[in-house]
Amino acid sequence: MPRSFLFCFALFAVPAVAQPLLPPEQRKSDTAAQEKTPEQIMLQFRRDQINLLALQGKPPSLISAALLAQSDAKDPKRPDALKTPGLIAHAQRSGPDDPLVWWVTAEMECKETPKDCPKTETLQKIESLDAQNGAVWAMALMRAQNAGDTTTARAALTSAAQSQRYDDYFGRSMAMLDDAEHVMPIGDEIIRASGQLNASVEGFQLVNAAGVAVRAVPPIAQAITDTCRDAGGSDREADCIAVAKKMAASGSMGAKDAGLKILMALLPSGPEQNAARDQQRALMWQTVRIGELAETLADDQRVTRIYTQALHENGSEIDAVFAVLRAQGASLQPAPDWHPPQTDAPPRP
Repeated sequence: MPRSFLFCFALFAVPAVAQPLLPPEQRKSDTAAQEKTPEQIMLQFRRDQINLLALQGKPPSLISAALLAQSDAKDPKRPDALKTPGLIAHAQRSGPDDPLVWWVTAEMECKETPKDCPKTETLQKIESLDAQNGAVWAMALMRAQNAGDTTTARAALTSAAQSQRYDDYFGRSMAMLDDAEHVMPIGDEIIRASGQLNASVEGFQLVNAAGVAVRAVPPIAQAITDTCRDAGGSDREADCIAVAKKMAASGSMGAKDAGLKILMALLPSGPEQNAARDQQRALMWQTVRIGELAETLADDQRVTRIYTQALHENGSEIDAVFAVLRAQGASLQPAPDWHPPQTDAPPRP
């Protein structure tokens, strides 16, 4: 549930009536654009984005372009240099080793071959660059699980437990992609073609960045959840609790949710388990509240800027959500009589 508000964010950004985004004197009629379908306009816009990002030649621009270019994989008209593998390779050569570059490399490999990813050399590179990040070892655990290698999976769990923090790069990826969305001006025809008719320019950019970031997330939190599901009383219990605490303290809503659920299942009855349950309840409340603000977040430029400023400050998704909730006067804690919505309940109309 905690990650679902980003999907709502994109859905809520499609009201029925368009609002002008540029002053009349800045608008130009575009006969060619009027003759194209919305799909063709958005395809050309995205490809222009990729081209401009690739020309910048900097690792963040190149890996952003690589994430945007995923749908071009089978297009024979696109040059290899502007497809995801070529852009990733260019990013790897274009600056000092950056863990985010190699993390995105791993994400893209998991899109290509989900049952055998990431490649051994990619995983080794990430481990060498960010060995104190539990999410890196969660990636190793996922790979070992898929390969049926229980010995390596167990060692990866211990490494994750002994790490200093858990950072799945989601917030940083979204901030990077939001920067990339600013590489081109956004005209009225792009907003109309996208269907996000009431979205502000900055809201449109954030919605796009969030959508790309969400689609790239590998199921590493699920790998931890799976290995810890029946860990109570086993030799895995202490390691599972240790890594779950790091997940619960992370800036990612998805990782925090998974970590708290593991703690609720494994901690003995008492203050620690009660604290985890209270945090999980608060997280569900915060998710519901930010979901209700999704339309405002996309349409109101001032609110969008509050979110993106907090996101860019330290790459924390949760900090960005908190900043918006506070700015809108929403409590971060639920009322005592509040009950979380049922997960199988139908969505609100």
